[in-house]
Amino acid sequence: MSTTLPTIEEAAKLELTSEEFEKIKELLNRHPNSLELQLFSRLWSEHATYKNSIKWLRTLPTKGDHVLVEAGDENAGVIDLGDGKACVFKVESHNSPCAIQPRLGALTGLRVVMRDIFSMGAKPTAFLSSLRFGDGKRDTARWLFEEVAEGICEYERGAEVPIVGGETFFSRGYNTTPIINNMAIGVVPKDKLLSGEAKGNGNMVLIIGARTGKDGVDTDVFETDLLAEIDSPPVSIDQMMDVSIEKELQEAIYQIAEKITVVGVQSIGTQGVVGAAIDMANRGKSGISLNVDQVPLRQDNLKAMDVLLSQTWGRVLLCISPDDLNTVKTILEPLQVAMAVVGEVNNDDKISCYDNGDLLAEVPVGIAMLGELAPEYEREVEEAVAQSPDINLDIYDEPDQYTDVVKRMLSNLNVTSKSWLTNKFSKPANSESENTDYPSDAAFICIDGSDKSLAATMDCNSRYMKSDAYVGAQIAVAEAARNIVCAGGKPLALSDCLNFGNPYDPKVYKTFVDSVKGITKACNDFEVPVVSGNVSFYNQRSENGHLKPITPTPVIGMVGIVNDKNNHSTLSFRHKGDMIFLVGRSRNDVNSSEYASSILNIKKSAAPYYDAQEEKELQAAVSEIIQQNLVRSVHDVSNGGLFFSLLESGIPMEFGFDITSDAEIRKEAFLFGESQSRVVVSVSPEKQDDFVDFMMSTKVPFSILGHVTKGEIRIDDESYGYIDELKQAFEQKLEVWVEGE
Repeated sequence: MSTTLPTIEEAAKLELTSEEFEKIKELLNRHPNSLELQLFSRLWSEHATYKNSIKWLRTLPTKGDHVLVEAGDENAGVIDLGDGKACVFKVESHNSPCAIQPRLGALTGLRVVMRDIFSMGAKPTAFLSSLRFGDGKRDTARWLFEEVAEGICEYERGAEVPIVGGETFFSRGYNTTPIINNMAIGVVPKDKLLSGEAKGNGNMVLIIGARTGKDGVDTDVFETDLLAEIDSPPVSIDQMMDVSIEKELQEAIYQIAEKITVVGVQSIGTQGVVGAAIDMANRGKSGISLNVDQVPLRQDNLKAMDVLLSQTWGRVLLCISPDDLNTVKTILEPLQVAMAVVGEVNNDDKISCYDNGDLLAEVPVGIAMLGELAPEYEREVEEAVAQSPDINLDIYDEPDQYTDVVKRMLSNLNVTSKSWLTNKFSKPANSESENTDYPSDAAFICIDGSDKSLAATMDCNSRYMKSDAYVGAQIAVAEAARNIVCAGGKPLALSDCLNFGNPYDPKVYKTFVDSVKGITKACNDFEVPVVSGNVSFYNQRSENGHLKPITPTPVIGMVGIVNDKNNHSTLSFRHKGDMIFLVGRSRNDVNSSEYASSILNIKKSAAPYYDAQEEKELQAAVSEIIQQNLVRSVHDVSNGGLFFSLLESGIPMEFGFDITSDAEIRKEAFLFGESQSRVVVSVSPEKQDDFVDFMMSTKVPFSILGHVTKGEIRIDDESYGYIDELKQAFEQKLEVWVEGE
């Protein structure tokens, strides 16, 4: 082992505090050498330990009847689907790389989250993406959007895993710094589920996949440009975007798991081989001796630190019995993956790193995320935060022409169709036609060999977060649950991705804490646990030469179950003459709405009305009317308000609607307000009485809006045009914007 003793100044250069330097010496019971200090620097980075967030993450509810693997126990969460099947899913971020190399960053973001799914033995079946870009008036936002879209599509084609849903949002709060969150979903037989642990004294640790290069050694790819960290020989963009190695690795894991009893599989991520080994040993309550000289390399002259901390994609560590080594070799021989035995499991509770028999570094396994030796901090919170005021509509004149308001709203990228993007995505090979021809509030994902299907969604209205992070986070969870309920499903669990600015900023940390509290409350309200997730701090945008935090963005990815495919519920109107009802109560509320931003030019106000009990009662009622087959279409009222929910319901089959506004509600609030807990349903005439009888038996308010028309849109006997005209404007806005017209 090296006798070089680094100083506290060297530790500071590696972004280790003096307290952390002293803690390292205490843990080792000696002075660390330079390599060990490098390892601690990476392993105690924000992304590796969540040291500034873990205290609050522990307050999230993680247990539930359907939970098989809780948050933090493995690389992704797992829920029980019944019938011997399980769903593995997780949301991850890839924000900063997408600001620099958006096409590569977007593709890599998908490959990062996919590896966590297939390394647990699951077959990836779908992706969802939550995308946020800067002000639509900026060319930078247009370029970033196009490049990210291309990166996502390239990965989707290469991996042959479809993008089935998500959301896209534009705001100055993301200028120069896009937020790119992806959720990967996989399905696996419960008895084929793999763990990321290493145990059993004498068992072998293998590395399988791509050969290791000096990729991201000197920094965290989640915070800086990976391309700047790749030394000679250069890796071309085409090589970096090639996902064939992941497909080979995925196939290798499946074949190995079929032939032998796998002790554990761990994907190698931003903490490199040493981080993956620590995670495996920590879970298995064991130790591992690693032989750096045995790792297959892509480049010559790599130092031990390079090998241990490389972030080369497409690699896993595999723990097996020595008796199974020949079987594994036979399986891997025809596949295009490298393989080597790089370690052995022991009972030392340490990771010992050797090079040709020489001990280079030795660290305890408890220093990993959720390990008892990892640092934990609670940052300063700014308590005296001014609340944004409600919007008092009484001081504003009512619009003279609501048809003009609709035209102006149709120029808003946030309320118009994202079909230009979704049309680029591949159609799932086993999808049902209604998944695309008749869209739903959630995406449907088929479960092979089952009458059940998954329903999935990603939600977070960033505008609400600017006003009240506590309420906004609750609404994000509630809307995700509402979307799954409106699709005919039962929410089961969620994975979150918490995107914030610098945690050392008391205002930022306040919004983070309030968001976690809001998610916790809503998860308890709806009995939906958090099974996996990610925290992304240090997301800063540039404004007039100054760095500012992005808008707080706690994205919620939720998965539910539709127990019978016949209960798939879609949002499109189906028949002329069907009655249209509003389930829930309208209010004089345009707080934090797109109407307030686009028409009133109010960029910040209180969050829209939300009451948890009201939302729970609404979701229970909507679930029951779907189960009883009382409705033909179901669509929640969200971004853009009631008018745009009705428009979205009319567009798929080009039906119009004729409705009457509520005389007790300001018309702009009725049409464009975004108060929560409202759902639009259409009911056939022959079921209208049964629908009304059922709704009368509940506590949920409801009202008749009008009826479905052949194509004209009328409100209070005034024509707003025909559905084909509005459809064209609604669906072409994004394409026109992308083309710069």
